[in-house]
Amino acid sequence: MSDKENIILVSWDSVRADHLSLYGYERETTPALNEVAADGLVFEDPQVPAVGTPASFTGMFTGEHASGSMEYPNPQHWQEANANRVFLQEYLEEEGYYTGGFHFNALVSSSFGWGRGWDVYEDHMWNEDDDVDSGWKKQLYESLQKFDMANFAVDLKRTMSGEEPPHWQKMWADIAEFVEEAPEPFFLWVLLIDTHHPYYPPAAYQKWDQPGIRSTYARNYLMRRHRNLVGRRRQSIINAYDNTIRYADAFVDRLREKLAAEGYGADPLIVHSDHGDEFGEHANYGHRPLMYDTLTRVPLVMENIGEEGRVEGPTSLLDLGSTILDLAGSETRPGGRPSLLGNERVDRDAVTVQNIMEDGERMAAAVGNEWKVLYHPSGDWGARRFSQESWEAYNRKDDPMEEDNQWGEHPRDLEQVLRNQLDAELGAIDSGNASDLDDETEERLRELGYID
Repeated sequence: MSDKENIILVSWDSVRADHLSLYGYERETTPALNEVAADGLVFEDPQVPAVGTPASFTGMFTGEHASGSMEYPNPQHWQEANANRVFLQEYLEEEGYYTGGFHFNALVSSSFGWGRGWDVYEDHMWNEDDDVDSGWKKQLYESLQKFDMANFAVDLKRTMSGEEPPHWQKMWADIAEFVEEAPEPFFLWVLLIDTHHPYYPPAAYQKWDQPGIRSTYARNYLMRRHRNLVGRRRQSIINAYDNTIRYADAFVDRLREKLAAEGYGADPLIVHSDHGDEFGEHANYGHRPLMYDTLTRVPLVMENIGEEGRVEGPTSLLDLGSTILDLAGSETRPGGRPSLLGNERVDRDAVTVQNIMEDGERMAAAVGNEWKVLYHPSGDWGARRFSQESWEAYNRKDDPMEEDNQWGEHPRDLEQVLRNQLDAELGAIDSGNASDLDDETEERLRELGYID
């Protein structure tokens, strides 16, 4: 028996806070998480480091905003961007932790550099029956891409086959085995991709009416590529999204039961998300890296950490790695960030969100208690094209959906925080080469909308 606590981190992909009953949503999407929160610690306004899985987790696991860009979803780019950074699991390894990571997300797979420092890392990218070196799919996609048809072909394939996206139940046996056999102390990280579009949970979890599997893939394609055609389909997409959250919540319930059965029911558990999703707000579906709260405000709930209640004000998930190391009894603080617990927790006037775009441009936001100011460079960052750079300000109390730009009426000190972030030093990162992708990775990234 170790004198250090085991630590469990459950990450939900693409879950925005305002679709959780825990944060006032009218639908009961998170009954299990509500139980966690009842005797735990709830953060009211957590803000992600960036919008996009690898960029956000880079921030959360290193304490510094990512220098990699979501515009370049290829292994070489992200390996180079994170080559000189130390990840959370590597710090925990130094503290004597046995570490295990489980997920289905290609962008944080071993080929993207995320496998280092783990004792067990199962990213489910391929198995021994896969012909990962054939290259024929890549050649086909490159040919179709000339006619802007590659993603259509991937979605059409899924539509015709009716194959469901990967569910957490497919990796439950491996997770359960880790909990049963891992030496103490251990750190367990599970990233659930179930809440990422195309939003299709098992039938038993479809509480609100949603389309069948084939229609789901078709609507997923329309949602991401032809947003003007979504129309009346919007509510069914939202229903499907809420169903996936309820399914992800069921994982939390099952994991807590397993932890309790193995004698770990009193160990720290943290549940959060890496970014949100949009459903037509700001002319966007999915999670192109825009800076609105629908994409940047996510859940963050902890239990068995010696505190309970609700923490008001903006919180940066750049502090997550330091918080976990604090629970591990370590004095290490990645990026010099403080822990979110105890006397280290800082009541901040503002936190920042940042995404690097093409040619080193960045979009960023500074988030305060009452106001949020943000900057989008010119470009096509969703269905809405920014014909010129856009400076925006929103009163978060009066305008939570950020529809009324009040630039000019915002606090000047918050604007200065934003400008400082935009002026911060940034090292140049090679974009890498999309040809680095193997067939399976490329197909998964096209399904998830990361490759256009």
